[in-house]
Amino acid sequence: MNDPQRNDIFADANGVRVAIKQLFPPNALGISFVEFKALNGFNLEYLPKNQFLEKYVLVSTFDSVDTFSRPGDILESKETKTSEESQGAKDAEGDQTHSDAKESSAEVRVADGAAPTRTA
Repeated sequence: MNDPQRNDIFADANGVRVAIKQLFPPNALGISFVEFKALNGFNLEYLPKNQFLEKYVLVSTFDSVDTFSRPGDILESKETKTSEESQGAKDAEGDQTHSDAKESSAEVRVADGAAPTRTA
């Protein structure tokens, strides 16, 4: 069996998923406790590590995921990314629209048979 670690997800036989919040070091009797919370609940629960491993099975782990982030960092990175994408799209769109406008106005003048005039 895998030893539970912080932020690991376990599930019981009924499919209820729980997340590990904290592992306590062994006490004087050598029993270590696991603090966990059901993903669909609010209450923290505690079980001895051996009982926890008998009842729950490891589903997924968060070893490579950083679970802490500041909201400002996320907003900043999204805004920077979207502004760069929109700027690139505007540049490409502006060049294409400008050349399309020239072509369409020339086609209209040729179709009308009128001499080209200046517009402000």
